[in-house]
Amino acid sequence: MVEDAQATHDVPVFNAGSCGSERRNKIKKIDGQPSKNLMAERRRRKRLNDRLSMLRSIVPKISKMDRTAILGDTIDYMKELLGKINKLKENDDEAATNNIDQMKLLGNFNELKMNDGIVRNPPKFDIKRKNVDTQIEICCATKPGLLFSTVNTIEALGLDIHQCVISCFNDFSLQASCSEAAEHRPMISTEDMKQALFRNAGYGGRYL
Repeated sequence: MVEDAQATHDVPVFNAGSCGSERRNKIKKIDGQPSKNLMAERRRRKRLNDRLSMLRSIVPKISKMDRTAILGDTIDYMKELLGKINKLKENDDEAATNNIDQMKLLGNFNELKMNDGIVRNPPKFDIKRKNVDTQIEICCATKPGLLFSTVNTIEALGLDIHQCVISCFNDFSLQASCSEAAEHRPMISTEDMKQALFRNAGYGGRYL
């Protein structure tokens, strides 16, 4: 009896509860790995579907709702937009060319008007010398900067302007009263003054 009790005492005892819990932990670990991959795949598909939904809302012509059709219709729509952009650029270039041509025509028209003014109103450059006073009268076609250049020419001729009346309504008109040093008179003639003012106004040849 003592031997049977001792033998019974030496038999190893196994804990069934601990074995079951270890097995369940292993199963959870094995089942957990595919679950993470599945969640990542679901997130990827959701992002893809969100992008496709954005394309469907932007592209006006969607033939079908599958991914291939949406991408194909998007490509066609982008090609259509690029074609419109190129056409707008061509129209802008054509409009710019037309504007340049119109500016050239306007310039030619203004030039013709100036020439007509010269024909209708022959240029006049009259200079009268009295003692120390010199009277200048100019009437000619106007041009940009003519007043400034005329005043500079008068001063270069040795004349000091005391009084001046100017009009640029249609043609350029100037009437000036100037003083001139007596010793300066023999140095330049009245005719030379006329020709200098005539050339300054942009006319070629010689004033008659």
